[in-house]
Amino acid sequence: MPRPPIAITTRTWMNAHVRVLNATYEDFDLVPAARAIVLLVEDLALTLVEHSPRFVVRSQHVAIPLPRTIQLFEYVHTPPRPTIDDDTRASFAGVLARDHYRCAYCGAAGATTVDHVYPRSRGGNNSWSNLVACCLTCNNAKSDQTPEESGMPLLWVPRTPRTDRKRQHTIWRELTPHL
Repeated sequence: MPRPPIAITTRTWMNAHVRVLNATYEDFDLVPAARAIVLLVEDLALTLVEHSPRFVVRSQHVAIPLPRTIQLFEYVHTPPRPTIDDDTRASFAGVLARDHYRCAYCGAAGATTVDHVYPRSRGGNNSWSNLVACCLTCNNAKSDQTPEESGMPLLWVPRTPRTDRKRQHTIWRELTPHL
């Protein structure tokens, strides 16, 4: 016998985010669950994937299963995202996010600084392939040396992030589980 639906707790509600797809099934945005429910109630979107049929957002007159992915009914034009290539200047926040806040030299979680693999003092640039997340201890120890000179090899090779393509493939896999 299936279990009855559970009303969503405040903690679940506040932490839940919903993937929004454009009418063409392209990744559009990640919004808080409250915004997604508004889009559904106002008939601007359709639920494609539910979190679980047990999690239901309730009001006095309606009960809506908490969605994981919704699709907008109308196409919303967005300017094309710039193609990221290796020569693109990387941002501090982008490098930390790409490396999941892990130090590229010791692997410690919670890296708060960014290090130039090939030092700026020697002509190193701000490209994705020359920047890595780094803890303060390793950043100070490496100083203005290359990883080889400092005896601190990189745990991984820094690469340009390809998040849009990977995210779109994840969405397609989620929407077509039987293929």
